[in-house]
Amino acid sequence: MSKSSTPSSASSLSTPLLVGVCIAWGVVTLLFFLLFTAPGEDGAQPAWFLLGINLLETGAFFLSGLLCFRNWRSAQIVSGRNVWFWIGLGLLFYVLGNVMFFLWGNIWELDPAVSLGDFFYIFSYIFLAAGMFKAVLPRRLNLELPQWLMVVGIGLGGILLTIFVNLAAAEAAVVPGAPAPTLYLAQTAAPEAAPEAAPEAVPPAVPPVAESSSAPDWVLQLDGVLEPLADGVGLLYLIGDVVLLIIAGTLLVAFWGGRYSQSWKLIAIAAFCLYIADMFFAYAVNTDTYIEGSLWEVFWTFSAVFFGLGAVVEHAISLNSRRSPRRRRG
Repeated sequence: MSKSSTPSSASSLSTPLLVGVCIAWGVVTLLFFLLFTAPGEDGAQPAWFLLGINLLETGAFFLSGLLCFRNWRSAQIVSGRNVWFWIGLGLLFYVLGNVMFFLWGNIWELDPAVSLGDFFYIFSYIFLAAGMFKAVLPRRLNLELPQWLMVVGIGLGGILLTIFVNLAAAEAAVVPGAPAPTLYLAQTAAPEAAPEAAPEAVPPAVPPVAESSSAPDWVLQLDGVLEPLADGVGLLYLIGDVVLLIIAGTLLVAFWGGRYSQSWKLIAIAAFCLYIADMFFAYAVNTDTYIEGSLWEVFWTFSAVFFGLGAVVEHAISLNSRRSPRRRRG
């Protein structure tokens, strides 16, 4: 009797501890952004600040991935072990994407259109969508018409917001080039031709000196190979965001009530946070105004925190549901 009760008591104690760790991680991240954001004269954040936010974000995704794999290893998970395997794999691929992004941008000081980290991010979207879809697929979605309309509305809203962000970014990018036609008209409307100036001596052309980079040669070669894929990779990001948003909306509606709804509400919120951060990122990149360390990046860490909370709550609910019949018989 004592041996069988020891694991359950340990699990009941670990649940509030893990919930507290996840919540504290999100609060510390938010405070770190609010208290230590100090851009320099060029608008860039100091190196120690960038290292800090990368550690907080990557650590949150890594911890959440481990919590999902803990659910995968447990035979008592109600929603199915494969669900949490794919979600955990997606979170770990996001960790690898963050590591690659940090190496390319902060260590090697490169800013390619496409890097190796983008492919880890894309695969993370695929694995996350697969896990969330597996959570919905086995269940019979007997949704009423208002619920289906809510799911369709969330999907259409996400698509329209994605289109709006890209169109607004395109318009903002065109604005700096507006004065060019004015100069052209001023030149063509001149009444008299300006006197020709005496030819000036032109110094011999000096070939530009290539900037030295600490990046390995294979990284530079890989960037050159991946650069033509920039448009396709950007499209995959948009599709991944919309798919995750639609699945999150379906989870939110399908699991709104019932005993096992709490964990999937948290997973849906995690997907919404990821979508919000990606929309901010897409607009900043398309308008060439992206500065690493902006406040909206905290939503990426919030996404990881809610994934972790969802895994912890699912583990606790599953264990309690398995033990409840024994208590009734006892």
